[in-house]
Formats: sequence, C-alpha cells, structure tokens
Amino acid sequence: DVCGNQTVHVQTVTVQDTTKPNFVEQLPANITVNCDAVPQAVVLTATDNCGAATVDYKEQRTNGNCANNYTLTRTWTASDVCGNQTVHVQTVTVQDTTKPNFVEQLPANITVNCNAVPQAAVLTATDNCGNATVDYKEQRTNGNCANNYTLTRTWTASDVCGNQTVHVQTVTVQDTTKPAFVEQLPANITVNCNAVPQAVVLTATDNCGNATVDYKEQRTNGNCANNYTLTRTWTASDVCGNQTVHVQTVTVQDTTKPNFVEQLPAN
Repeated sequence: DVCGNQTVHVQTVTVQDTTKPNFVEQLPANITVNCDAVPQAVVLTATDNCGAATVDYKEQRTNGNCANNYTLTRTWTASDVCGNQTVHVQTVTVQDTTKPNFVEQLPANITVNCNAVPQAAVLTATDNCGNATVDYKEQRTNGNCANNYTLTRTWTASDVCGNQTVHVQTVTVQDTTKPAFVEQLPANITVNCNAVPQAVVLTATDNCGNATVDYKEQRTNGNCANNYTLTRTWTASDVCGNQTVHVQTVTVQDTTKPNFVEQLPAN
C-alpha cells in the first residue's frame, strides 16, 4: 500500500512435454514378398505438438534356410526434443518360390537310327534371384537287340533355395538299316558240267556294328545226272536281325558230246 505494506503470492507453472510425436505418412504394414520384389524402405517423417521431431531408421536381416529366404525387420523411431518416442516396426518376409528357367531351346523327343544318335545338348538356366545350376543325367534302357534301346536324358535346373525345373528328352534308338555286302555279287550263270565254279566268299558291313554272312547251296536235279541247278544263297545279318540276301543261280548243263578213246576204224 502507500505505506509500503506488501502481500506476496507466488505461482509456479511446471511445463512438461509428455506427448509422443506422430508419424505423418501411412505406416507400412507387414508383407511377404518374392526375393526379386523386395520394396525399398519408405521414408517416414513425424510431427510433434511442441516442436520438431526426427525419425531414425534401422533395418535388421534374419537369414532363413537358404540365401533367398530371410526376414527384414524395419524400425522407424520418431523422437522429439524431450526424448518422447513413437516406434513403428514392419516385418518383410522374403521368400524364393520361383523355379529357374532354361535358356536354350529344349530338345524334343526323337527317334533316330543307331548310327545317328545326337550328342546331348548343353543346357543352362537363369533364376530370378541369382544363379542356377543344371545337372544332367542319361539312362539307357536296352531293347530287343544291342542297337535297339532308349536313352532317357534328364536336365535338372536348381536355384540356391532348391527350386527345380526338370526337362526330360526320350531318344528312341533303332537299327533299321540292312547290312551291305563288301565284294561284287556273283551273277546268275550257265556253265558246263565240267566248269562249275566254287562259291565265292562274301563278307558284309553294317552301319552300327558287325555283320555275319551265312551261305547255303541247294541242288535241283534236271533231266539227267549232269543237268541240274545250284541255288546259292548268301544271307548277311546284323545284330538286330536286319538281313540282306543275295541269290545266285548256277545252271549246270552237259552239252559236250563224248569222245572215242581208241583209234577209230576207217571205212
């Protein structure tokens, strides 16, 4: 008052920041994606009721059972100047479920002759999330002879997570070609009974291996002892029973008159 008497009242206003900041953008949800479609981490910002807020981002990878199966744990932490924090965690489950693809044209099933079996094609493969390897196997199934058989050729493309693509080609091998005689084939002939030639010896070759030659001769009598026919047959055979047959007919005849031995008496 005018005489200096005083009454004092003191009020203390305690100001505190207890409100966490808020993210501005839509928060990313947990997702499962293929290994070639992992999204980039989104950029989040935050606001605070009493000033600015900062966002810290961290990502942690947890490996799975192969190189392309894993989990990404993405953590965004929004902080204000007083240390209030809002945390958002997104789990990205990454998996490899896509099979590798062969690069080259795949060989089709074929039927070939035994002397024309093609070499197995060399196939390679690609994968959407890395490298792929190709394993090749061939299995032979025998048929009814040495040159009749089946080749089952299998190519298996595998990626690092065990996804596989398999291609199978069946090569049916057959021997349908007859063997061929090597020497000139004897022609049909007519000979006198004292000039019957020996049968020639014929050999044969085959396109897929060896060939054997079987020889037979059959005599057919005529109207007298020295008139007859020889039917000579050569049969060339390969291991699968293909045969080439040559037949020669030797016609034997007696057209020569006999000769007296002693001096003939004159008239």
